[in-house]
Formats: sequence, C-alpha cells, structure tokens
Amino acid sequence: MKKIIWFVAFLPLLYILYKLSWGFEYPRYVASSIYEHGGSVLGKFPNDPLKFIADLLGITAVQFLIASLSVSPLRMYLKINLIKYRRLLGLWTFAYAFMHSLFFFIADNEGNLGLMIEDAYKRPFVFFGLSAFVILLIMALTSHKKLFSKFVKWHKLVYLAAVFISLHYMMSQKVIGLDVITYVGIIASLLVLRLLKR
Repeated sequence: MKKIIWFVAFLPLLYILYKLSWGFEYPRYVASSIYEHGGSVLGKFPNDPLKFIADLLGITAVQFLIASLSVSPLRMYLKINLIKYRRLLGLWTFAYAFMHSLFFFIADNEGNLGLMIEDAYKRPFVFFGLSAFVILLIMALTSHKKLFSKFVKWHKLVYLAAVFISLHYMMSQKVIGLDVITYVGIIASLLVLRLLKR
C-alpha cells in the first residue's frame, strides 16, 4: 500500500514535467512522441503554465487531505483500517501544500516575505491558505512517533485546516464550478461524519 501511495504521489509531478516539456527543444520530441502514440489525453503545453502548476499542486494537496481525512471514517463506519497509512498521507498533504505555497511565494510575491504578508492582508483567500499551511507545518513537524504522543491534541487542528483550505479553494476561483463544489462537499461530509461519531 505504501508503494501505491508513493507512486500516486509522484504522478502529478511527472505530469507537470510532461506538460512543461513542450516548452523545451529536446524534451518536446519525447512529449510529442507520447502525444502521437495515444497520449493526447495528457494535452500539450498549457496556455498559462504558472497557473497550471499552482492549481495542480494545490488540488493535489486537497486530494491528499481528503484521503487523510477519510482514514478515520473508513475505520469507524466500514471497519476498513488504514490508520498506519494516515501519517504518510498527511505528510504528502503537507508536501504538496508546501510546493503550492512555495510556488506562490516565488511566482506571485517574487520571493519577498513582506509582499506575501501584505498580500495575505489584502486577499482573504491568501490568508486562509497561509493559515492552513501553518497548521499543516506544525502537524508535519510533530508527526514523528516520539513527538506525536505529546502533540496529539494539536493534530485535531487538521479539521480547522480543512475548513481554511476549503475557503481558500473556493475564494481563489473566479467561478465556483462542479469540481470545487465536489471537493469542498467531500471535505464537509468527512468533517460531519467525524463530528457525528463523537
């Protein structure tokens, strides 16, 4: 199961490399070959590569968050015990949230922390995104077995992070489409299921 999680975790990064390879001379031939031999579903070079990368990193973080939040309901309601994989799923959630935040920090704020803080004040969706990232950072740093027992109560903040991430995702979209409604709906359902079992 761990190998499957690692494999799935690297797919978005490979997809980004494939899409961006259209912008370079030699890799373009490789990408073109894949495209011509049944890989057309993967598409060519994105019209807005910066937005494409930021969106894919962000949505992958949301997907891993959903997988992580699903562990407890699966065990409580369906008796499927995947608890030993929750830490790995959580760390991949943080990893993609980190890449998403770092990309935003470099591409939108020119690597200037002051600009990013100012941006967080001006745009609420940035504030919610950064708040969620700080929570995920704390959880990642205290996820080791020796620290987890001491900070186990802190890990309940993941539910607050889930709310922040949902707000960040919705507010960052110009139009709230079916994909946004679906992901936010799943997160809300998982939070409700968790609350009902208390």
